[in-house]
Amino acid sequence: MKMGDNWYVHAPWAQLVCSTEIPEDKLVKFYAISNEILDEVKNTEDNHGGGVIPLPWTISDDKFVKYDVRTYIMEMVENYMSTILNNGNVQNNLDDIIPGGPHTLWHTRIVDAWVVSQKENDYIPVHTHHNQKESCKISGVLYLKVPEQIKCNNNDIAIKGGKDGQLVFTGMGGVDPFSTTVQFNVPPEAGWMYLFPSTLNHQVYPFKGEGERRGISFNVDVISIEQLQLIEQSIEEKNETP
Repeated sequence: MKMGDNWYVHAPWAQLVCSTEIPEDKLVKFYAISNEILDEVKNTEDNHGGGVIPLPWTISDDKFVKYDVRTYIMEMVENYMSTILNNGNVQNNLDDIIPGGPHTLWHTRIVDAWVVSQKENDYIPVHTHHNQKESCKISGVLYLKVPEQIKCNNNDIAIKGGKDGQLVFTGMGGVDPFSTTVQFNVPPEAGWMYLFPSTLNHQVYPFKGEGERRGISFNVDVISIEQLQLIEQSIEEKNETP
């Protein structure tokens, strides 16, 4: 469902998945970041020959600042927050996880980010991003490179309800026999970003053939300005302690 200029909302369950096409000037910069990270680790990469994708390669916040894309990510996260606050009873629910309430100003920060480079037979099993080392509430993925054989029009190989190389979200619908769907399959397409709750189960199917399925994933935390001020005050007090 299109809900604005270059802003799409996918609501197969109560949890919202939003997508947007990345402007070309930003896409080039994200691609450059991924190249820089992969160049740094290419000498340590394991030739695992397929299976679970090795540990992802982390992107420090200063890389996003260096390439001037951090503000863009935050703008998309704010679009996501604005979208969910205007749907259903989400605003009331957020009172529990954002002290001070969602009706106050909030502060967003990138908790962590990483490059994912998937080759033939690589996959990512079902997981969420909610139980990471640091708190996060919103997660995202953006696609940079997709093998020709798994692009939307060429993807004919079904694998247990999903297709080669697809990102598959699994919602809460499975517990309700009247739900319209359990899974939401996303064919990867270079130049698109998806945002979703960090608690949402998802996985990535393997693919056959040559090529690389490359993207950048990230986690974002959302706190109230009130919380941010308390954190900053605590840091100041620690620094003042002799």
